[in-house]
Amino acid sequence: MKRPCRCFHAFFSNSNFEPKNPITTMAALSSFFLPNQHRSLRQNFTPALLPRRTVNYSTKATSTESPPPPPTPPPEKKSFAVATGELFLGLAARLIVRRDEVGVAGGEGNNGSGQGVAIFPGNDRTVSSWWRRRSKEDVASVVQDPVQPDVVWEQREKDVEAERERKAVTSPGFSFSAAGLLFPYHLGVAKYLLENGYIKETTPLAGSSAGAIVCAVIASGATMEEALKATKILSDNCRLKGTAFRLGAVLRGVLEEFLPDDAHIRSSGRVRVAVTQLLWRPRGLLVDQFDSKEDLINAVITSSFIPGYLAPRPATMFRNRICIDGGLTLFMPPTSAAQTVRVCAFPASRLGLQGIGISPDCNPENRASPRELFNWALEPAEDHILDKLFELGYLDAAVWAKQNPVENIVHDDSSFAASVPMQ
Repeated sequence: MKRPCRCFHAFFSNSNFEPKNPITTMAALSSFFLPNQHRSLRQNFTPALLPRRTVNYSTKATSTESPPPPPTPPPEKKSFAVATGELFLGLAARLIVRRDEVGVAGGEGNNGSGQGVAIFPGNDRTVSSWWRRRSKEDVASVVQDPVQPDVVWEQREKDVEAERERKAVTSPGFSFSAAGLLFPYHLGVAKYLLENGYIKETTPLAGSSAGAIVCAVIASGATMEEALKATKILSDNCRLKGTAFRLGAVLRGVLEEFLPDDAHIRSSGRVRVAVTQLLWRPRGLLVDQFDSKEDLINAVITSSFIPGYLAPRPATMFRNRICIDGGLTLFMPPTSAAQTVRVCAFPASRLGLQGIGISPDCNPENRASPRELFNWALEPAEDHILDKLFELGYLDAAVWAKQNPVENIVHDDSSFAASVPMQ
């Protein structure tokens, strides 16, 4: 047994062995294993006597089983700012539950405008106790959202009076969603609406988080290009020195420098800023009466306060109330006008939102993914991306405007504002 092994090894180690085709190779191997008594057969054997056959090879699997799924891509690396923002948004969202049924009727008496909702159902004792608590907190109005009936907001008496004092109101109003650091998109939308007569000095505005900042900018009379430059200053500061835990201080400095001294006068009665008040239960508050420029800045920063992200603390104090980001309860608050057009910086269809007028859904081609938008909302993008967001907001507003000509939808709404009863 040892000799054949040595021969077999010598056969394949011979450098002169160069098979030309499969038949030659098989003939050489067969001649190696033939016994000595058939050596004549070996000598007379020629490959040409073998019939040629066509052999077909296929690389396709014969099994009917489906191929294994592709390997799971490695998890995306997140920056510290994005990871921190996601963490605290998730924790805060767990604290915000659906509105308590105490004090809110399930849609009875809703006239479709978000006003005149029937409230205080149940027995008289519960209603009386509930109203006494509300009165102590100076709450004058409890209103149900016409698009999302499970969303309810409250207003103080001063805020309601500030709206009533406006002599001229133009409908529709415009509401800008929470958007984080995506507010260049809102600035682009506002630029188009201002240039084409949809937003006038008498147009009511409302916003949460970044949307509230944009409303204050519009009311201040500044141009959207100036606001975009200020946004780039803020973004550059955060890119160099960090975003998480210090964005609130940077934002305050930019707003103090950018807004005029009479910004609070221009905004009172016109701009609704949404905040979320904690204790005794989370609820949305609409603020549109401001005592000073500092009070206005405090309101919009409170509306933007993602717990633990804007500053290293779980909540902030606003007018002696413990509050956090308004977008957690009022993502797109309604305005004081009879009709509100809602602007969302995120694809509304992906979020399952209804009743949205202007959003990236207006131009769905060649857009950033929701994941990219969310990252840019928590950590500032590069300047060229901020410019692109500004441009896309402008283009999306133009698409919406083609279906809603200004002469068809913009009208005086003063009679509606004056007729709204105080709840």
